[in-house]
This record gives sequence, C-alpha cells and structure tokens, in this order.
Amino acid sequence: MPPQLALIIVLIFIGCVIYIEHKKAENLSGTVWIIAIWILYSGSKGLGFFLNIHTTIEAGSLPDRYFLLVLGMISLIILLRRHFPLTAPIKNNFLAAMILIYSLISILWSRDAGISFRRWGREVVAFSIALLLFSGKYPINTLISAFKKAIYAALLLSILLIKYYPAYGRSYGRWSGEVMWEGIASQKNGLALICALSILFLIWSLIQASKNLTKPSLRLPILIDIFMVLLALYLMMGPRKTFTYSATSFLSLHVGLIFLLGLKLTENYQINVGKNIIIIAFIIMAVGILMPFLGKIPSQSLPRMLNRSETLTDRTLIWNALLPYAKQHILFGHGFGGFWTTPLRNEIASHAHNGYLETILELGLCGLFLFITFIFFIIKRSLSFLNNESPIAFFFISFIIMILIRNISEVSLGEFASYSTWPLLAWSFLVSKKNEIQY
Repeated sequence: MPPQLALIIVLIFIGCVIYIEHKKAENLSGTVWIIAIWILYSGSKGLGFFLNIHTTIEAGSLPDRYFLLVLGMISLIILLRRHFPLTAPIKNNFLAAMILIYSLISILWSRDAGISFRRWGREVVAFSIALLLFSGKYPINTLISAFKKAIYAALLLSILLIKYYPAYGRSYGRWSGEVMWEGIASQKNGLALICALSILFLIWSLIQASKNLTKPSLRLPILIDIFMVLLALYLMMGPRKTFTYSATSFLSLHVGLIFLLGLKLTENYQINVGKNIIIIAFIIMAVGILMPFLGKIPSQSLPRMLNRSETLTDRTLIWNALLPYAKQHILFGHGFGGFWTTPLRNEIASHAHNGYLETILELGLCGLFLFITFIFFIIKRSLSFLNNESPIAFFFISFIIMILIRNISEVSLGEFASYSTWPLLAWSFLVSKKNEIQY
C-alpha cells in the first residue's frame, strides 16, 4: 500500500474512533480537545522533528516553542474568561506549586539559564493545562475523554509511522544497527511507556464499561478499546515480537495491572489496604534511590528473567559515570534543565536511566524530597477517594505504582511536562478538592 493511501486511511480511522468516543461523552466543553492535544504532544517527538528541523538541546526547537506559547496563551485566556483565580494552585495544590517555584529558583545556578528557562516554560504550560481541567464543570469525564482521544491517535499514528514512514517511526542502534520502533515517541522506551499507560487505562475503562454491557450504545466503544489494547500490546512487543523488548515497561505494566485488579478485589471484599500501598510505594522509591548509589540491583535473577544482563543493559555503568556529577551539587542539583548538554549526552547517555538520580542531578535532594512528598500526597488523597465512589482513583493508584517502578531504570520524574507525570499533576489538582470530585 502506498504511504499516502495508508496516511489517508489511518487519519479517517482516527477521525471515526474519536468521533464515536466524543459522541459517547456528554456535556463536555471544547477544552477537552486542548487537553487531548497536550497529552498527545507530551508523548511525541515534537513538531520540529516532523518538520525535519534538526536541532540541539542548546538551540531548542522554534516550532515547538511557538506551539507551546500558543497553547499556553489559549489556556490562560480560557481561565480568565472563566474568572478562575490564579491563586488557586497555591491554595489547592501547595506542593505542586512549590515544585514549580523551586524549579524556577534553581535556574539561578544553572549552567545555561536559557535552556533552563525554556524548559521551565513547558512546566508553566503543563500547569495551565492542568488548571484548565481543574476549572471545568466535569473534570473527570473531561480527563477520561481527553485520554482516550490522545491514546487512539498516539497508537494509530505510531503504527502508521513504523510501517509506512520508517524515517519518522523507526531508529537504529548506534553500534548494533538493530531496528527499534519509536512511533510518535522520541525513543523505543517512550513508545513502550505510551503503550503501557494505554493498556492500563483502557483495561480500567473496560472494567468500568463491563457494568453496562446491556447498553447497545457502549458495545462499539468497548470493541474499539479492545482493539486498541491489542494494538498497544503489538507495538509494545516491538520488531522482536517479545514482551521483554522493553523490559522496564513490561515489568511496570505487569505490576500496575496486578495492583488494579487487586484493588478491585479489595473493594469487593471491603478490605482496607491503604497503609500497605503507602509502604509498598516507600519501598519502591527507596530501592530506586539507592540502586544508582550502590551501583547494582538487589536481585541478580530479575535481569535474567527479563533477558537482560546484570548491568541492566549498561545502566549501572551510566549511573557510575553520573554519580560524581550528582555529588558535586547533591543538595540543590545543577538547576532545572541545567545538567544535560549535547556533549554530555554524546559522552554518557541521553538521560540518567533512573528518574530519582535524574531529579537529583537537576534539582538535588531538595527537589527529590519535594517530588516524593508530592507523590505521597497524591497516594494518600487517592486512597480517601476509593471509598467515595470515584473509580478512577483505582487507575491512578495503580498508575503511580507503575511509574515508581519505571523510574528505577527509566526517567519519568523530575518534571510535569511529560507524558507520564502530567496525568499525576492533573489528578493532584482534582484530589485536592475537599469534597467529592465531579464527573
């Protein structure tokens, strides 16, 4: 099939499934489209890449800069038209506001204030989109609908790029020449993250929909969700057709699904597991923080089970190379967005391959403490909503555990403007409400 024909077919199919989903979601404002576009964009390579604009960290991408500026301005205008008090973030979500302010202050000791300020600008846009959701009338239904729209588009566009536009959807190992599927994401693990989040969210959605199987209007959306789960599984297996293709995402998804199903069972039997979840989250984070400093993993059998070496594909070597930099500014870090440069990435790696170490490098132990406190706040508030007829809390608790595990060998922490952390920011605003959140 010619690529142009495949593009037309996929775009039509995306339009159809999104139309079906949007028709099912009622009483939602037009802001759902802005939120969906942001979610899709946050998981993608960026506009500059698709426009064939080759750039560096230092130079940045002009099209992406203008896109984020427009998106942020639109969000701000809508918030002002809604007469939304801009002091609400501090009142309703003090920890998230503190992280944003601390990130801004850290620019003062960044090695390149220009790079840091541009990256901080993305954080402001992420906040404005979260506030847009928070200020709406039906925030939960809006978030669910936006998620589904973004997931449908991300998965279908990824398979299109991989199969028909390999220059955009594939990459090749620097030394091995191995084919890697990226889709719309910036790397193979980024695509695996999109797939893992999609599977967890869609399975949660299918569990909720199973309560209303008798409704004819839900049958087609259910079939679409099942198809998307299968497509996400296919993409996650990569060209090797194995679940260990992206071992970290596979393991974190596995644990996330176990938690999701386990929480549903505890609900049925009215078992209180709140303290156990907090303890488990604490243990996962403690392991993730200590591993880079110890230079090894607690269990040598786990990498072999996932078809990986004892160095976790040279991750321990990367940690050892980065530790001297982390210890140089252990308390306050090198400044938000101020650590990585193009030469440093070429010398060591694209990132720290550990979200906790990455946060220490940029924001120090102070920044890591703020993020950990923020995550515990979300978990604690989410647990209180489990008994408040808010089923989406089951998804977010499972999602948090999945992300905490992923941060042990990948980076999904330290900023809000990413595919994995923006949902936590959005959810933190919703659970900060003292009364029951509206659907």
